[in-house]
Amino acid sequence: MKNYLSCMLFVAAVSLFSSCGGSSSDATSVDAAGKHNEDLLESTGKEARAGWFVAEAGSGSMFEVELGRLASSKATDPRVRQLGELMLNHHTQANAQLKQIANLKNLMVPTRLSDDHQKTYNQIMSSSGAAFDKAYLEAVVEDHKEAIEKFEEMSEDGTDVELKAFAGKNLPTLRAHLLQVEQLEDEMEPR
Repeated sequence: MKNYLSCMLFVAAVSLFSSCGGSSSDATSVDAAGKHNEDLLESTGKEARAGWFVAEAGSGSMFEVELGRLASSKATDPRVRQLGELMLNHHTQANAQLKQIANLKNLMVPTRLSDDHQKTYNQIMSSSGAAFDKAYLEAVVEDHKEAIEKFEEMSEDGTDVELKAFAGKNLPTLRAHLLQVEQLEDEMEPR
């Protein structure tokens, strides 16, 4: 009876995993989410760029979560591991907020990284030691600079009230992250 129950639980777990998007073909790309959002917003007479903001911000935040997870376990320098944990936590929260807003508006948030983010992630993942730490920090700096630009634009010029508020609320955190990472890069530079 115990073996039968164990077997049934295993079968149920396998079928649950495969039905929950265990395959990457079920994942929503940034382009698919952005296009869906653009079409939906245009059909209701609203600003289409808000839909692209949701798609791009979602991918960027997901990228930071995945990189943070990787850095928190793989980084050589304990400060980089701590930074990875911080990014993982902060960007998980930001992504949850963004998803909540998107769901209220029937907008899609991507469920897989953009091609550029995936390529960078793969490159960082394949490195190790001090090279990993350096590559991770460089990627976080570049991604935060891009995110800050998009969030500034949405917070200043966006017409969607909730997304404008979301961008404005998250800008100080993004700027603080950038400053923290740049300072860590400077501290780790060989003298």
